[in-house]
Amino acid sequence: MKQSKKKLKFKNNRKKLISTFEFDLQQARGSDKIDYYKTQALYMKMYNEIEKQKIKVSTPKWDYVSEILDFYKNLGEEGWKSPSGKILLGIFNKNKEAALQGKDVKNTNLMSVLSKPETLLLAYNAIKGNKGAMTKGAEMNSDKWNKLTEEQRELYLNSLSFPDQFNMKDILLASKLLKKGLYPWGCSRRIYFPKPGVKDKKRPITIPPFLDRVVQKAICFILQAIYEPEFELLNRSFGFRPNKGTHDAIIACTSNYSSGKVTAIEGDIEAAYDTVDKKTLIEILQQKIVDRRFLQLMKDRLDYTYVEKEENGKTTRVTPEKGIPQGGIDSPYLFNIYMNELDKYVHKEIQEYTDILNKKINPRKKYLNKIYYESTKLQDRILTKQKMVKKKLAKLNTTIITDPVLVQQRQELFKIIKEKRKEKHRNLNVKSGDPQKKNILFLYVRYADDWILLTNGDKQIAQKMKNMIAKFLISRLGLKLSENKTTITDIRRTPAKFLGFQLRHPARGPIIRKPLKKPNKYRSTNLQRRQGGMIIWATLDRQRLINRMHMKGFCRKDGFSREKPWLSCMEDQVIVDRYNACIRGLAEFYMPIIRNKSDVQRWINILRMSCLKTLAQKYRTSIGGIYNKFGVNRNLKDKKTIKVTMRLNINETIMEKSWTLYTYQDLKKIMSSSIKKQQINQRRENFWNIEKGNKIGEYPLKAGRIPTVTNDNFLDKISWVSLRTQASLDMPCANCGAMESEQHHVKHIRRSTYALIEEGVPVKKVMALRNRKQIPLCHECHTKLVHGEKYDSTRLIKLVPTKLVDNRVVHVESFVKPGIEYNAKSLLEKGWKPIQINRNRPTKYEVGINLSETINNYDNTFDSQEYEITDYLSN
Repeated sequence: MKQSKKKLKFKNNRKKLISTFEFDLQQARGSDKIDYYKTQALYMKMYNEIEKQKIKVSTPKWDYVSEILDFYKNLGEEGWKSPSGKILLGIFNKNKEAALQGKDVKNTNLMSVLSKPETLLLAYNAIKGNKGAMTKGAEMNSDKWNKLTEEQRELYLNSLSFPDQFNMKDILLASKLLKKGLYPWGCSRRIYFPKPGVKDKKRPITIPPFLDRVVQKAICFILQAIYEPEFELLNRSFGFRPNKGTHDAIIACTSNYSSGKVTAIEGDIEAAYDTVDKKTLIEILQQKIVDRRFLQLMKDRLDYTYVEKEENGKTTRVTPEKGIPQGGIDSPYLFNIYMNELDKYVHKEIQEYTDILNKKINPRKKYLNKIYYESTKLQDRILTKQKMVKKKLAKLNTTIITDPVLVQQRQELFKIIKEKRKEKHRNLNVKSGDPQKKNILFLYVRYADDWILLTNGDKQIAQKMKNMIAKFLISRLGLKLSENKTTITDIRRTPAKFLGFQLRHPARGPIIRKPLKKPNKYRSTNLQRRQGGMIIWATLDRQRLINRMHMKGFCRKDGFSREKPWLSCMEDQVIVDRYNACIRGLAEFYMPIIRNKSDVQRWINILRMSCLKTLAQKYRTSIGGIYNKFGVNRNLKDKKTIKVTMRLNINETIMEKSWTLYTYQDLKKIMSSSIKKQQINQRRENFWNIEKGNKIGEYPLKAGRIPTVTNDNFLDKISWVSLRTQASLDMPCANCGAMESEQHHVKHIRRSTYALIEEGVPVKKVMALRNRKQIPLCHECHTKLVHGEKYDSTRLIKLVPTKLVDNRVVHVESFVKPGIEYNAKSLLEKGWKPIQINRNRPTKYEVGINLSETINNYDNTFDSQEYEITDYLSN
């Protein structure tokens, strides 16, 4: 008789992961930067034509431009140092010494630094390339306008068009008004951005005028020099600070300080920026700053007005009593200064509270229980006996082994050693601390308005700490903790969420292999569970990830990947390149920090499958069909992927480049490279150097960043930045060669398709070819040609001459710098490879389109002696 087979059913108590965000097509399309990728793909197709255009708009070297460039470069090579940089570095060093010695220092005469034209130029250089640099503020009301002087009105009217028409005269005028304390702060404009995944809620952003942003950045330079030493020494704030970031905050949370701290308080402040008390902020600034003119400038800056457009089309003008604007350049740093009071309170008052809990009557027996104390004393007595017996043996002169006195003393010594070993073994099994009592410790970390406090105390102690912090925030700072979002969790059961990561603590120690003292041929190690010393470890926040991926269209609500129809109309290599950017960004953010690297594999697979489905929709086939068309390593499960190849025919030479969709194994190899390990180890080393008081600041400068006072060799680096900025504003008009010029700014130059720019527009053509957003023009050319009547690109095409005076005026940074001049990467350096070279060509040809060698192809039209070849390779 056949027995019926019953299927075993196992209960799955794990909660199914489902996105809580709503999908928004507009947000999803906006996050993919379609225009940028389309333009870059079209540029590669037009490569030959663009290289010809670079030569077509080429210009001879103008001696006047060469003199300016040589003058500034020689200044830098002769050791010229920035005066503003010297003062900022002096302020930083003074506050650094005071912080290390635990003293208070007062900072004076700050307006003389802020009002320097060079300081304002450095601030302009720092923000001119920002994403929202071209966004305008609002207009001033009539009441405020009537109170302005003639100079204030002149500066205000000129600033309405900034950053366009930005020039040195306005910098000097702004400097003059700042010295007098008469700088006219403009009116901001408030706009609303939708919150991710929530259709009804929007985030307010207040945008000040461009010149106000320049002054705010200059203020930020000074505040960083004053407050960075204090922030560095405390080492618990990591948001919106130079050379700090999310990884530094998570490294602090997962350091050895987190050992045993299983109770977490996740803090969140309601409307943090909008509820900042302005008077309290000024009082906090007065603790370190005694410059009245600077403090008055800060009061005027905080007393801002914004214009808000309502749904019915009407505009309202608001001057809020509280809050600092989200959108100001200095707002995040001012908020850090404001919240630093909370950081100091936690490390003083909360520390005193824990000290009271840990306090004992007899400090000598603070952590020792009775059994451990008696065992330690007994070992000391046995050791004394052992020393006495050894002295007696040393006094015996006999060498006869059978001497009864010698035998008796040796037997007594062996007995004492055996007794000592037994007591030591018993002592190892006795806990030194009282098992009924433990030392209460805590670890506090903050990132902007998000903070977390970890403690080894129970929930009652954590609740007391939370109440103390909430009371301080209301009474001292006027801020309120969100009751719904501020939670107390036991991270052994429920992980704490912080900055996109989950913080966990193991309930029990891991099982390790401990070597035996006397190994034999059967066994050399023993399995043992490690006790104590268990630190918190980080993993990725699964709920946050599925929310973001669903919102951006990579997957459905349940986590299954889906195609992106708006990408299916693009080139194959563009699709793969876009998805590779997402995959690489995900890996760069999580893999260096999380303990289990394989946790990221599921999310990489979602992105990979979304890419395959998008390509399948484009070719109207299945994923298997895509593998048949583009697949590589199809028989290897871990390395199975697709590769898209593009070819260019450049002067009868075929160049090829391939884009391979990343796999988890590829990313694992990249993230385990020595460079990546060195980067994350450097962050950990920086954290512990500050904790041990070995070093403050001196961080290496990342490529493309503006140096700050905490960077190494700050004075040398900021001096070259200052020289380049001054040289760019001293350039003559690119159109007519007039000596006085102003800056013309273009928005989204990388999204401008070169093919759509008609002939005869060197301003736009050169800026597109060089990938530059600013170009110097005199006021007449700027007004009549670019902004004459109404801005019309077709009219501009007809009016502007066919060439500029000298193409070097648009990329001064390539020439005013130490070392050799900068040249753009060749195709070989960008990853292109030749697969077929025609050897029958009579001219010598090097693949990579080096214009110095290919210009001979255009001998009938151009004379190669007239042009500066390195100019046209600038990216």
